[in-house]
Amino acid sequence: MLSQWQQILIRFGLHCSSVEDEEAFRKGYLLRNIRESQMFMVLSALFVYIFFVWDELIDPVNAGTSQMIRGLGIVPAMFAAAGILFTDFGKRHVEAVVLGMLILVMIGLAWVYAVLDGGYNYAALAFTMALLGCTAMFPLRSRYLIIASLASFFIVIGGHLMANNARPGWLVVNLLAIIGSIGMGTLSAYIRERGARFAFRTQKELVVSRDRVDDLLHSMLPREIVTRIQAGETLIADSHGEVSIIFADLVGFTELSRRITPSHLVKVLNNLFSKFDLEAERLGVERIKTIGDAYMAIGGLIRTPGAADHAESAAYLAFAMQSAVHRLKEEMGYPIDIRVGLHVGAVVAGVIGVKRPAYDAWGEGVNLASRIEGRAAPGTILCSEAAYWRLRPAFELEPEADMELKGIGLAKVYQLIAPRKERRSDLITLLRPQTA
Repeated sequence: MLSQWQQILIRFGLHCSSVEDEEAFRKGYLLRNIRESQMFMVLSALFVYIFFVWDELIDPVNAGTSQMIRGLGIVPAMFAAAGILFTDFGKRHVEAVVLGMLILVMIGLAWVYAVLDGGYNYAALAFTMALLGCTAMFPLRSRYLIIASLASFFIVIGGHLMANNARPGWLVVNLLAIIGSIGMGTLSAYIRERGARFAFRTQKELVVSRDRVDDLLHSMLPREIVTRIQAGETLIADSHGEVSIIFADLVGFTELSRRITPSHLVKVLNNLFSKFDLEAERLGVERIKTIGDAYMAIGGLIRTPGAADHAESAAYLAFAMQSAVHRLKEEMGYPIDIRVGLHVGAVVAGVIGVKRPAYDAWGEGVNLASRIEGRAAPGTILCSEAAYWRLRPAFELEPEADMELKGIGLAKVYQLIAPRKERRSDLITLLRPQTA
């Protein structure tokens, strides 16, 4: 919850809309150039030694005292601030360290010019350099710089009033220099901070947009394919010697579409296919596409060390899809069922299209799985002979009569019944309802 003060800062563009974003901006804005800030502190501290000569020219009698203040006060404060910024404490409190250093420097300068004979006749230059240098080199947030500027203003007034060698007329000169420095420095800091905040918001929006695009791409294409596209590949086509191809089709869905409204129909289909997608992802099977009420997936396109056998994963996916449809049928009373065709064989997979790229697979294996699914009875899972030999050690299958498949010829097919007894626990775990 933002405070009233923070809400006021938001109106002036000096605070993010959330505390988390403000902290992220603070870290990036303050720490991005922290090494340059430290270098500036060190160089500025060394530059102070040049004024030892200045002090000798102005007041040889009191130069020793002023040089001691510079050498034992101002310079060590600047070196100490640079050193503190190397620590975790300094990085967490950059603004406090820098502002503390600035105030100590301003006090030291006020003291120096109070010691030197007629020192305040020349003080405007040093005060202006300190304020404008701090503004230019340290990316402080404007509200903290204003605090330091006001403190500097009162330090100059106090030093001028307490000094015995300060003529009243020079107070006006020094104050004009300080006010000018504060005005120009604060305005430039404000403009710089506004620009940095705009860049921060833009970058955040770009990240959010990029994440949305990535999520959309990952929902359409396998993650590895997305990575290859982002790496610059334009033609993606891979040959896979052995994968497991699943075709599933909802039986009775056309009839159901006549009984319920279109919006309800889409909701049912989306809910069901979302469950299919969750199960496919859990099992390491890639959803390829949906065509109406038909669903196609392939296991083994992406080989991961230690992953389960893709044929077994495809079989478990078929059971999970079957279970999801049966649950929907029991809960809602819809007259639908599912039939599945499964084949293990070779395919060519790749991305087609430019404006609407789609990941698809082609080959005789795809046609065979599709033809087997078309001949399966509602509620059954039919497998090709190649799939039978891969699944036989872990699953119970029953032979069906040889089928004449269009474009394929006579083919042996088998019905996938269930995992063998020693594998039943895997199926029980798999069929626990998943949240879409």
